[in-house]
Amino acid sequence: MNTIVRTFLLGMTVLIASLGFSHLGTSKAAEWVHEGMAEEGRITAGFRVGPNFATQGSGVSTVGPLINFQGMYGLNRWFRIGMILEWQRHGVDVGSGGVNTVSILPVNLEYRPGHLGPFIPYFTTGIGVNVNTHDVSDSFAWRVGGGIDYAVTNLVATAPKGLMLNVETAWKRNHASADFSTIGLLFGVRHTF
Repeated sequence: MNTIVRTFLLGMTVLIASLGFSHLGTSKAAEWVHEGMAEEGRITAGFRVGPNFATQGSGVSTVGPLINFQGMYGLNRWFRIGMILEWQRHGVDVGSGGVNTVSILPVNLEYRPGHLGPFIPYFTTGIGVNVNTHDVSDSFAWRVGGGIDYAVTNLVATAPKGLMLNVETAWKRNHASADFSTIGLLFGVRHTF
């Protein structure tokens, strides 16, 4: 099995296990509510950390740290638009020993179809630029992923109010002088204001 498939399966297993879906079957079953959960006109900010895994074996080590900040605005009940600022470090088997990448994604779109009790899944995609260090050329950034928010405070009608725990997995394209593309597994918090 190649590295991409193993990393994706690991990410999905951790995502599902960390959210503890097993309690849904033992208590009153939650119903899927398809009403959109993007909180029109509200701002959501988030901070997340986790590992990132190289998707290619071109001299880049397989694991490194990842830090992610985001700000989103609810366009309507289905979509949010915003930006992401992300830092990650890649270990390199030869040469400088490490490359830092700052990804600036000023255009990021998030689709939020509904919720299952306090669990709110979403899909996300964004474009921007990867700024790489150590004489590695900058490159076009494309990020695609999915995640789940867990409403810690109140889930009222069509919007969570306040704090949410968040888990997300995302693939990011970074084809510079070598292939620095990664899959990240993020854990953190988001807050809707």
